[in-house]
Amino acid sequence: MPIQEHRTIAFHVAREQQNLRLLEFPPALLECVTSQHPSSLLLKSTASTEAAPGHAVLCSSDQTFQLRQVNSSNSVFLLQPSTIATATGEASSTEGLTAVAKCEATLEVIPQTIACYPLLKRVLPVFSDLDGKDVPSSIDIKSRQAIFEDIPVSSREFDRAWNDLCAVEDEGRAYRPSPAVQWKAWASIVSACTLKGLSLDRELDVVSLARTVEEDDVPAFVLDAVMERLRSDAGVPQQSVVKIDAAKSIRWTGTVLLESRTEDDNPLSLVNFLRDWKDHLPESWRQHATVDTLKGSFTQPSKDTIMFAENENQAGEGISSVVTAKVAGPQARKWHERFKNTRR
Repeated sequence: MPIQEHRTIAFHVAREQQNLRLLEFPPALLECVTSQHPSSLLLKSTASTEAAPGHAVLCSSDQTFQLRQVNSSNSVFLLQPSTIATATGEASSTEGLTAVAKCEATLEVIPQTIACYPLLKRVLPVFSDLDGKDVPSSIDIKSRQAIFEDIPVSSREFDRAWNDLCAVEDEGRAYRPSPAVQWKAWASIVSACTLKGLSLDRELDVVSLARTVEEDDVPAFVLDAVMERLRSDAGVPQQSVVKIDAAKSIRWTGTVLLESRTEDDNPLSLVNFLRDWKDHLPESWRQHATVDTLKGSFTQPSKDTIMFAENENQAGEGISSVVTAKVAGPQARKWHERFKNTRR
């Protein structure tokens, strides 16, 4: 009977173990970090509350993931090739494996959706005075980057909430215009278009429009934020031209007007509110200026009155198209940066 040879692998456990954790990536995140142009990952944490403690999150460029430690009854050893002495007192050695770490827990990476809009709205100070008498003090006002680092979301999720709030940064100070300031900016845009014979249904020359609106005491950075908030995602082929999205604008103008007029907690006359709202819209948009368009953003103390009521679950979400507004051509983002120097 032939003798079978038993091959063995020398195994050694290092005296000093490394402190390591296994990280289990979902396919989407694994593809992100192993692609030809991998995305940077940021490690952040949520705030602790009375109901639940804070937890760590991992943020890619466009998605947020919760990190959760899962303990296992089975130990996992991390091995590396090494040279191991065969026996005490002998000079000979053999190739083998050494356990350099023992992992008893795994970090799971779970996709998570965190509502950035209400978080960002709470931390941004409000700019509420176009005359400059009530501009927030520079004390304790952070930059856009500093605020982003403190909010546990990806950069794309942060950018979306930033645009939805018409947030601005001026000289390293980040804040958000009050609803009254945002409404003033929109009213100035409508007035400028009327004076110049322009139609909000068509592409607008933003350089010319900016000069006219600034004459109405609307700061350039507020105008930039409002136009960026309302521009069509379809984009336009020319750098100095922007197309305002009708669907976004109709709901946004109604919401901003309602919030600005009911900040004192006094309800508005429904008839007067609808009339004022429609008066600041192009003729072709006015049929969509109804309370149904503002669903989730108002309450009615009585059938004849209306008040603003923010639903944080809906804040910042995409607006359903009550009007179809399509523009051919490549996307043209951050158009305001391209004509900033030509205003003066």
